[in-house]
Amino acid sequence: MKILGIDYGDRKIGLAISDANQKLASCLLTFENKSLESSVLNIKDIVSKESVVKIIAGIPVGLKVESEQGRKTKKFINLLIKKIHIPVIKMNEVFTSKIAEENLLNAGVKREKIKEIIDQEAARIILQDYLDGN
Repeated sequence: MKILGIDYGDRKIGLAISDANQKLASCLLTFENKSLESSVLNIKDIVSKESVVKIIAGIPVGLKVESEQGRKTKKFINLLIKKIHIPVIKMNEVFTSKIAEENLLNAGVKREKIKEIIDQEAARIILQDYLDGN
């Protein structure tokens, strides 16, 4: 029984997945966000193939006012909830992209490669934070 982590972005969506014991998050993949509907269908396929029982979706939580990206992310999450009939939990994702970049740089990943995998590393951080807290 695995859990899927999502880092939603206008251009790309990063995914991470837990192990069956729900202790360790690993990067899964990044895909292009062509439309809300196609992105939800992609995730629905992954949920089915990977036997996912829960989704942890990162949402940017600003200090005072909801951002435009926050509104877009909520719209995506609401569509996800309607189309995928498993629990979807929202997690604060503030600073995860910055932390993801630092993690990858510290691991010796070249800057060109970081652009390709930063979204799935951010999803891994979101998911691991959830796993560590539960």
